[in-house]
Parts: sequence; structure tokens; C-alpha cells
Amino acid sequence: MKKITSLLICLSFSLCMYSQQTISFETSEGFALGDIHNQVGWTSTGCGDGCNVENQVISNEQASDGTLSLKIVQETAFAGQANPVVGGFYDYAAPIPNTMATFSADFYIDTFDSANTSDYLFGLTNLAAGSFRTYIRFTFEGDIFVLVDDGTGTVDLIDTTADWTPLTWFNTRIEIDGANVEFFINDVSIYSGLTATVGDIDSARFVHDNFLGFAYMDNFRTNDEDLSVDNFNKNQISHFYDSQSNSFNITSSSAITSVKIYDILGKNVVNKTTNTTLDVTDLSTYGKGVYLAQIQTEQGIKTVKFVKN
Repeated sequence: MKKITSLLICLSFSLCMYSQQTISFETSEGFALGDIHNQVGWTSTGCGDGCNVENQVISNEQASDGTLSLKIVQETAFAGQANPVVGGFYDYAAPIPNTMATFSADFYIDTFDSANTSDYLFGLTNLAAGSFRTYIRFTFEGDIFVLVDDGTGTVDLIDTTADWTPLTWFNTRIEIDGANVEFFINDVSIYSGLTATVGDIDSARFVHDNFLGFAYMDNFRTNDEDLSVDNFNKNQISHFYDSQSNSFNITSSSAITSVKIYDILGKNVVNKTTNTTLDVTDLSTYGKGVYLAQIQTEQGIKTVKFVKN
């Protein structure tokens, strides 16, 4: 059975053209059906001297908008990999500064049903450091993990407790401001914390670990949409569910004034006022499942998703 293991944006006015863009993989952008390698700045995974894999392709089978998307799928000539490394790579023409940078894309992923299905990863790298700044990983078990600094200087994969839904398009967004990072699924925050490394972003990767299954990527955007309502420079919120204490924990750089928590059916199970930067809500009397927390601070309202397990 596979195991998850850790892996190790405009410089000036003249370079602004590189800091804001959307790639939809359409023919109007210069893309054509077939192998993604060497199409409009994209490459595929290398497989030896002068060799690149060939089954990571521009496809017309699925699209969240338009008619084409990037499809990544198993390379049958190679075995499954310990980590997601097979897929498409996009190198920016100029590094994307890590201050108030936003990266998003739409994904459509095959059904997960066994350890023989793939993990999929959307990541941002700093080529000079030779490592990921951060990434979001959709596992073969339906979970969502992120690569971050756990707050102690240790880089690790963290379970966001959120799940992804197979065979349906969903949007993923990563917002970075310096060392801070926040992850969203369909505009709902699922995790916020610290990036694994520092530095500008040189490259983006959409990859898998070469087991069974497929995934599509469309509308890959860089700095081409609004940031979330809670501006990093004004307010920073971290949140997590602690299964040991059955509590939902919130840390905020500005005072938390109220917390409302709703279950999956929309029932309001917690409604409290407070005035603190560290809030702990006891959920021991509530059942397991998906919850939404609406957090009111002095800087505005933020809604986050978490799973009680």
C-alpha cells in the first residue's frame, strides 16, 4: 500500500505581463491535442537522456471552460512512483514574487477506489532552492494534504481534514504572502499556515505518482483573480480541528469577535461571541462529519471548512 512521504510573483513594471495570466489550454493560446511536452512553455517529466514521458496530454475529453484541458495519466512503461513526479511542468518566464501572489486551477479527478489509484499534486517551486514552496495533494483515499512548515521549522505534509470529490470539476486556490500560505477549495478556506520554504515562485507542477486513474487541469491562473476577503497584511488566521481534545482551534492576528459553526445540513450548532486572538470551541457533544465555521474578526468575516473525525 502506498504511503505519503514529504518532498523536499512582477519584478518591475516591464515584467508585469508575466505576473498575471490565465492558461486555458485552448487552441487560441497555441495549444494542440497531444503530448504537452514543449507546448507553450510546458514540459513533461524526463525519463532519461533526451527522453520525456508522452502520455501527459492536451485533451478534448473534459474542460471546465472551453473545449481543451491538460490530462495527466499513467505512463504504462514505468512503475508507480513513491511520490507524485509524473505530469506537466510550467516554468514562468520571470519569477513570480511571493508577495500577495495567487495561484488557482480547476481540477477533475478520477474515482478513487484502492491503493492502486494515483495521488495528484498541484505545487509551486523555487528552482534555485530546488524544492517546493508549497503544494496541495489529493490522495488516493480522497483526502487533501498540504506541504507546509508546521510552525516549528519542520516541513511536513499536513492533513487539512478536507476531502475532494471525484468526477466533478472543483477549483483549488493557493494564496501566498511571504511565508504565509492559505488553501481554498471552491472559495472555502481549508487550511492556513506557513510555506515549506521561502523565495519567489519559478515553476508550477501538475503531477501524479503513476498509478491508475486520470486527472484534468483547466483555467490555471496566476495573479488573475481577487484575493480572499481577509487580506494577509491585515489579518492572519490559522485553524485546525484537534481530534484528541475534540476541539476546533482558531488563532488570529486580530481579535476574534464571534464564531458560528454549521453542520453539513446547514444547522447552526455553535453561535458564540468572544474577544480573543485564540479561540477553542469544544465539539465533543457533536457527531463526526463536515462542518463550516464562520469566523468574525475586527477585519471581516472568513468561512472555513473542517472535518470532525
